[in-house]
This record gives sequence, structure tokens and C-alpha cells, in this order.
Amino acid sequence: MDGPASARRLDHFLIGALVALCFICSLVPTTFQMGELGPEAGHQIAEGSLLRQIQFGTIFLTAGWLAYRHPAEALGIFRRMNPFLILLLIYCAASIAWSPAPNVTIKRVILLGGLLLTGIVISPPIATPRQFSHALLGTLSALVVVSAFVAVALPHIGVDLFLDGAWRGIMWQKNLLGAVAGLCVMLWLRECMERRLPLGRTVAATLFSLFVLFMSKSTTSMVVTVVGITIYLALRQRWVRNSHAGLIASLVGLSLLLVLTYVFYIATGRLPTWQDVIAPIATLLNKSPDLTGRTEIWRLVLVAARQHLTFGIGYGAFWIGEGGPAQFIADEFGWMPSHGHNGYIDLLNELGIVGLVLFIGLLLWHLVSLFLLMRVDRDEAALHLSILVLMVISNFSESQFLRDVSLQNMVLVFSSITVSARLQLARRDSP
Repeated sequence: MDGPASARRLDHFLIGALVALCFICSLVPTTFQMGELGPEAGHQIAEGSLLRQIQFGTIFLTAGWLAYRHPAEALGIFRRMNPFLILLLIYCAASIAWSPAPNVTIKRVILLGGLLLTGIVISPPIATPRQFSHALLGTLSALVVVSAFVAVALPHIGVDLFLDGAWRGIMWQKNLLGAVAGLCVMLWLRECMERRLPLGRTVAATLFSLFVLFMSKSTTSMVVTVVGITIYLALRQRWVRNSHAGLIASLVGLSLLLVLTYVFYIATGRLPTWQDVIAPIATLLNKSPDLTGRTEIWRLVLVAARQHLTFGIGYGAFWIGEGGPAQFIADEFGWMPSHGHNGYIDLLNELGIVGLVLFIGLLLWHLVSLFLLMRVDRDEAALHLSILVLMVISNFSESQFLRDVSLQNMVLVFSSITVSARLQLARRDSP
């Protein structure tokens, strides 16, 4: 009698453990020596290590075992998932044929495929409807607490003295801690609104996450977190009593953008340039209009992208360290960046116009799915949509899209698959 219940409890535990291990293995470095962090650490992430392969190999094998235990459910989720995720995986695998570093591309493709498999088994009906977001909250909160403790008790590890005492805790660097703390703020704010847990506890957790966010001194994370919170609070309320509220909101946003462009044209006699757009944002972030030298990196990456504009150089085959295709950028700067500091430009460079179009299709499909989810679980849809907007904005200055097990790439993949699975359940249960 207890057999099915025990099996269900085991599945629930393993699913939570998979989510936790994915983000812990991605966010926590294998060394805490300050001299080994920075660009060098970025290349360690990109190239992989034996320990990292063992970690994620174990995760993916466990995910495969769960899929084997639930073949019908896993196949149903696969059939209903975002088709552009599957097309991107196929296209990335095809790029092995023309990649200058096929071994690196193969590893990246395996990681991406493993993430898709993991996303399937942490989605309903194999998992409970909100298990992913709850497990994500618990995992990131634990990392934030440990990071704060390390920053206070072991400042030689948890504080970056070269960046005005910014906290990085047990993360690779301060911006990553800021991104994690920002996500925690949004997730705990959702708990405050839902009252699933005692209000005092959720308010305290929200304020603590906000404190760690400020101590990370990551201005980009602060700004995008505020934007994400604003979007979440606006979307969780049904301001427009209409089944096409998402479409109406999109049209209103597009209309506002056109009006602002028209006003700028009337005032200046020309259309806005990139500098016109980025200057006020850079001022808000307390950075120079060239985003601390990022635009020069973008220019050089675009030079490389023009050499293979249609199909790209190959998935993950550009930023592979010294002696690789990006060596001319290192020669220009005197150091080797670990990425191009713009997710869209990096995608264009590695996957070409074809890959970039497929990725935009992924984002649009996910966006439409979130608007459909509004009718089923408005609060969950609002949370996922606000996080999506946060990622879309931050990738104009960082590069995390399709970067195997980076924080935002895992959140995007898992979010897309779980949202599609929720919609599948809703269609099945509807009369």
C-alpha cells in the first residue's frame, strides 16, 4: 500500500536534488583562491574540468533514470515542449561539422542536451506544478546565506577588495552573487504576496536578500531586479479584464516605443542611435556610455561574426582561450575575455543568423506560452515573465544565453520546459 507513496516521495526528493545540484555546481567554484578567479576562472567554466564533467554527468544520469521511470510522462512533455529548444539543440549539434574546435562544441552540445533532459523530469506531471520554482528558491536562498556568512567570517574569500569591498561570497564574482540575490528577492517577494509561509519569515528573507544584493555592489543586478519586481507586481494583477490582456499589453508597449521614437525625431530631426539609447542607462548604472569598454569588445566580435555570418563559427567554439579564434581580441586588449559581454552578439558569432533567428523564436514561443499560462496560474506566469524580461535586458551587457550551465541559461531552459508542461496539464484537465 505504501509502495507508490514511497516511490513518489523518492521522485520528489530526486527532482529537488537535481534542481539544487544543477545550480550549486554551476554557481560555486572549485577553488576559492582569489588569484585563480576572474578571466581565468571564466575559461575554466567554458572549457570544463574533470570534476565538472563528473558533477553534471551524475546529474544527467539521474535525470535519465527518472525519465526511464516515467516514460509516458517524459515523452508527453518532450512532445509539447518549446520546439525551438529542440531545433537549437539539433542546429548546435550540426555546427560540430564546421566548428574549429569540435571537441569543445561536442561537450557544449552534451551539456545542452543534458539540461533539456533535466528540464523534462523536473516538470509536471513528473514533478509537482511549482516544484521547480520552490526548489530554486530554496537553493538560491541557501547560497545567499552561505555567501553572506563567508563574506563576514572569511573576507579574504568572500570579499573582493579590488572592487571596493564588494561581496562575492562563494560565487565566481560579485555580479553573479548580485544576480542570485536579485532572483531571491523576486522569489521571496512572490512568497510574501501568496502568504504560503508566515509573512514575517518571508519579509525577513526578502530584506536579507535585498541586503546581500546591495553588498554585492552589482549595479546592473540592482536595476534589473527593480525592473523585474515592477513587471511582476504589475502582471500578477488583472488590470485588464480581457482574455487578450497579454496582447493588449504588448501593443501598448509597442505604441509607447513608437511615440518615444517619434518625439525624439521631432526634437532632434534624426532617429535615435545606440549611444542615445545606452547613455541614460549607463548613467543610471554609474558606468561610462561605452559600458566600461564593452562596446569595443562588441565591435571586435562583430568583425569576427561577419566572416561566418550565416551559420556562425560553431557552438561554443569562439571563446576557448589562448590560441583560439578570439586570440586577436586578446592581442588588442592585452587579456582574454571569457565572453563578448553581449548574449545576442555572441549568439550571432557562434550560431550565425540562422541560430540567432532560432533563439529569437525560442523567446517568442516562451513569451506566448507565458501569456497563455496567465489564464491557468497568473502568479506563476507573472514570475516567469518578469524573470524572462530580466534576462533579456541583462544579456545586452552580459553573455549567458546558451552558455551551457550558466545561471540564466539554466533558468531559461527549465522555465520554458516547465511552462509548456503546465499548459499541457491545463489542456488535459480542461473539460
